[in-house]
Amino acid sequence: MREVMEALNEAFSDGRRVAMATVVRTQGSAPRAVGTSMLVTGEGSPIGSVSGGCIEASVIEQAATVLATGVPELLHFGISDDDGFSIGLTCGGSVDIFVQAFERATCPGFASLQKALVENLPCAMVTIFEVAPELLGRSGLVHQGSAITPLFAGAGFAWDVVQAADSAVQEAIASGRSTSVTLPAVTGSDERLSLLIDVFRPARRLVIFGAVDFSASLARLGAFLGFHVTVCDARAVFATPERLPSAHDVVVDQPARYLQKEIALGRLGPDAAICVLTHDAKFDVPVLDVALREGFAYIGAMGSRRTASDRRGRLLALGHTERSLARLRSPIGLDLSASTPEETAISIMAEVIAARHQASALPLAFTSDPIHKGLGERAALAPHPGGQPSSSPTCGVGQELQLPPLRNNQNENILT
Repeated sequence: MREVMEALNEAFSDGRRVAMATVVRTQGSAPRAVGTSMLVTGEGSPIGSVSGGCIEASVIEQAATVLATGVPELLHFGISDDDGFSIGLTCGGSVDIFVQAFERATCPGFASLQKALVENLPCAMVTIFEVAPELLGRSGLVHQGSAITPLFAGAGFAWDVVQAADSAVQEAIASGRSTSVTLPAVTGSDERLSLLIDVFRPARRLVIFGAVDFSASLARLGAFLGFHVTVCDARAVFATPERLPSAHDVVVDQPARYLQKEIALGRLGPDAAICVLTHDAKFDVPVLDVALREGFAYIGAMGSRRTASDRRGRLLALGHTERSLARLRSPIGLDLSASTPEETAISIMAEVIAARHQASALPLAFTSDPIHKGLGERAALAPHPGGQPSSSPTCGVGQELQLPPLRNNQNENILT
């Protein structure tokens, strides 16, 4: 829902009814993730997308029916049975789309969701999309640590079903990933209760240490990708909002001290991305020491291979081990032969994204697995600590591709 929040709020403010189509279940190579939404106005105009374009026309048609009747619909799309290019997915996967009419009076949780987003509170909008007809489309906001019970008021579900649903919602909020879950509506029965758990969490933090030329481009790309971007540098002459207009926060402080304070205040979660661009031992070694001991999801440091080797020796002298240093991505970024600040930013953020999803970062043409995979499926593709893939990729005819050896962080940064 996040991608259509602004349009949904405008429709509510104008008193317009819209239909919202949301991806609630996927299998195989589905083009969009669970929780992705598209709005359809009464005039049939779409806002957003639920696929790569192959099923939108059918969804818009069904949305018009839902707006006319007020009855929600659960739509299923797989690869079409005839030629693969009629109404259906052409990518080989399948997707379920839940379409419901939306207006402020029938969505009491929307105002609470807006308030939670302003306050940066982790929560989930939970919607029933498969169960008895009278409960279809019922939704409510559930905060982290609060109970789902109000959503099921008067529904007559057994306590064990409510508990299972509550656990699923809290697990989804903790993971930060929207998902769906299907439970027996009544213990031992075939009737199913399916819930969309659309998770909203504070923006992931991207903390850039070093207000160098590359930082402005990295901040701009990070903000574009939805990160909350902070740039920190001890040198006030460089750390200015004018030089870093895309950063949400520009901080003048010693990098290691600032990072320690943010950790102590609980403002940096384990999913934070730490990028050290100072390539100066007196700044980057202390801050990397702190970051590595905390164990963030991504820790990268700019510099040539010579700089990276020297930095590695200094960190070993501080008590780090080869195992702990395996988390450090240095030289930072993927091997794109990047040279400009903009290209380097893409190289770094591509590696941040790959690390988050445990992806191989290989060209898709050199892989044969589904393009759109869940986290569990991606884990098998994650590079080994030594940098070698688990198996050699093969092309479609079974001939082994001759690729250059895969190494983590191949690129040579131009700064020393």
